[in-house]
Amino acid sequence: MKRPGRLARILGWGLAGATAVVALTWALEHVMPAPYSGYLALVVVGFVVTELIRRRPHQRAERMFRRYCRARERGVEEVRARERLLGRLHRSAKGRQRVMSQVEAAWVGVTEKDRVSAAVAVLLAIEGRTLDPVALAGAWDRARDRFTIPGWEALPREFVESLRSRLEAGDLSQLNALAERYRLFHQRFFRQPSALAIDPGVSIIDFARLLGSVANHTAKEAPGDAERAYRLSLKLRPDENLAHGGLALLLAETGRTREAAREAALALGVLDAFAQRARDRPPATEEIYPFKSPVRLREALERVVAGA
Repeated sequence: MKRPGRLARILGWGLAGATAVVALTWALEHVMPAPYSGYLALVVVGFVVTELIRRRPHQRAERMFRRYCRARERGVEEVRARERLLGRLHRSAKGRQRVMSQVEAAWVGVTEKDRVSAAVAVLLAIEGRTLDPVALAGAWDRARDRFTIPGWEALPREFVESLRSRLEAGDLSQLNALAERYRLFHQRFFRQPSALAIDPGVSIIDFARLLGSVANHTAKEAPGDAERAYRLSLKLRPDENLAHGGLALLLAETGRTREAAREAALALGVLDAFAQRARDRPPATEEIYPFKSPVRLREALERVVAGA
């Protein structure tokens, strides 16, 4: 029932726009010849419609969010990005000073989303517009998903809280160092941050898989970082995690054969679980890298167990 109503509204707006173009063309024909009158009428109507859409509270809020996120993507801190947003909205220093105190007072919240949303709500109120919190949150998510902003504060609170609840303070500092060194926030996993809040548990599992993939690709050049990434991955996803296999091979390379054999045995159990339901959940290529197939990985792990 919603689609016919939406289609009717679209057709209605289209008919109104066409009527406006025809009427304005008829009026302009008294001062200029065709087809220039028609071209000018089309431009004028298009400009007016665009301005009306841009001035709607929803569109206005989304534009504010985009301007803020664009500054954050360029490496600007929150306070400086806020100043740039106000500079774009109020060209004069007097206008910025008039709203600065209200925006600073509203700049509170646990996450960056909370802080920016509260500030944008104040800016809309100053302009005589209002937008309910749900619509405001949706506008932030759509704008935020278009930009790559490093840091945990710009990610959904549900995902960040779930992540931090599984790691200790020392683990979080190691994770921050790995994220900065290997540019984790620029990975495809964070391309649509709002999706991480849909099911934080599943998102944590996928993030653990990302850490395992980073460790697999850095094991030779940076074994210390790889080991930290493996162990963080296992803390985030203790069950059915092939990071056990990568960690076993890394430990075997560094001479820790007893611990390597224990990790290899756990990895073989994960491979057995995958083999029992291979159609539903086969191991991904990144999980078994640098091996081409689970068979080759199994052979290497069995050699580690036998060597102990």
